[in-house]
Amino acid sequence: MTVTSMPQLRPLGLGQLLDQAIRLYRRNFLTFIGIIAIVEIPLGLLQLGVALLTFNSFSQFGDGRGPSSPEAFSSAISTGVLGNFLIGILSFVLIQVVATAAMTRAVASSYLGESISITDAYRKIGQSWLPLLGALLLAILITIGLVIWTIIPCVGWLTGLGMLVFFGFVVTPLIAPTIVLEKQQASDAIRRAWDLARRRFWWVLGFVFILTIFAQIIITGPTLLLTLVFGLVLGEGPFDPSFGQAITQTVIQSLIQLVGSLIYLPLQLTAITLMYFDLRIRTEGFDLTVLTQSMSDEQTDVSEVTTEVPRPEKGNLVTMTEMGYFALIEVGAVVLYFILVAVLFAVFALLGVASGAPGF
Repeated sequence: MTVTSMPQLRPLGLGQLLDQAIRLYRRNFLTFIGIIAIVEIPLGLLQLGVALLTFNSFSQFGDGRGPSSPEAFSSAISTGVLGNFLIGILSFVLIQVVATAAMTRAVASSYLGESISITDAYRKIGQSWLPLLGALLLAILITIGLVIWTIIPCVGWLTGLGMLVFFGFVVTPLIAPTIVLEKQQASDAIRRAWDLARRRFWWVLGFVFILTIFAQIIITGPTLLLTLVFGLVLGEGPFDPSFGQAITQTVIQSLIQLVGSLIYLPLQLTAITLMYFDLRIRTEGFDLTVLTQSMSDEQTDVSEVTTEVPRPEKGNLVTMTEMGYFALIEVGAVVLYFILVAVLFAVFALLGVASGAPGF
């Protein structure tokens, strides 16, 4: 790892932050994708193999070439479920924890003027993936608690969904930078991530919302479109129930999702890490700390720079103002839902009128 140039750190607007994330991503394209690909590709191929084996078992059961007893059918289902469960655990540990930690470290190093390789990114995380694993497991328990909160009459109904949205989409992604770059412990990292996010509540929510839209554009949309196109090219209808069609769709969809994830996930983690830095620049004078270090003769590691900034007192866990914010999120989500339903209803009604079919 070598020092390239010191960054010009300053507060960024939403558009500027996205532009900076894209520029950083393009400048380190192969490195960032390689960090994710090391774990994503083997897991994706393994998941595809389990799916094909499961389809093959169902095919043999259906055409009489294999055991046709209920026990054999149940065994095929159990094998598929167990295989996907184990792959899900591996994916959580290797992608959401280890690869995410390495990507966070690589983005931070590159942003702060250091050149870092794929092996350096994984080597530099040290044992930080262990508290990150613990923090994410704790975040799952908190999410379950928030789900229970949503069923509490009145206050839970009004704020529960907003809490779930903000915690899942904003606070949880900020856990990785607080652990990898600040060496926080699991429980402290979650509180630290919440304290950072709450400082610019609506801004960070809007930023993450835009990233979510990007994910739908880059992954979900192309996956559905290309799956349909390949189905038509192969001469099979999109609703053909045959096992051949199911296998073909599974292979195509898995490969498209794998490519989409390899392209989007590094960009998402880059944007989240830069959002973390922007929050610290605006509220903790992080840019001044980096400037001070750059003026000294000593070469300071990235993690040492990020842990030196004094942090404000934690204060109350949740304020009444923030409870009002959560309520507004829930109201906004309900309004958007009804607007979407109305638009879909109108589109299908217009299509029915155009085709001469009876309406709803």
